[in-house]
Amino acid sequence: MNAFRKNACRAFVALAVILGGTLVSAPSASAAGYGCSGSLIDTYDVRTNAGSGTLFGHVYLYYNSSNGVNCAVNVSNSAGGYGTAKYMYMSINKCTQTSPSSTCSITTRDEDSSQSYTQYAGPVSVTSPNNCILISAAINYNGRVAQANTGATHCG
Repeated sequence: MNAFRKNACRAFVALAVILGGTLVSAPSASAAGYGCSGSLIDTYDVRTNAGSGTLFGHVYLYYNSSNGVNCAVNVSNSAGGYGTAKYMYMSINKCTQTSPSSTCSITTRDEDSSQSYTQYAGPVSVTSPNNCILISAAINYNGRVAQANTGATHCG
């Protein structure tokens, strides 16, 4: 094999390894990939130390304007044990409030706390075309807990 072919083959293999690693380590935020419909409208960090510590994952929030459904998933990253079984929690709540607030009087809740997940918890959803929602999420990995919590948000 000539030198050009050897180098081209090496470059191809290196590119395949890099792209393959990227596909495994960077999960998509596609709504359909997580069982939600609609458009991504917000992302929340799931962090240790009351939001100021290590980033363990993200909550992806989707909204379907045709039916008023908010849908959310809690997705771990490599620091949060992506691919390893661990406790994860995800809930979405419909509030009585119709404007943003630090509190939420809950009328309806959907939660996923079914124990152990390797990648994500959810999807969870509520129909809330005119009310605020409240989101809560947690990841417990290697003895550390990361959380995301909102007040009444995404109103109306």
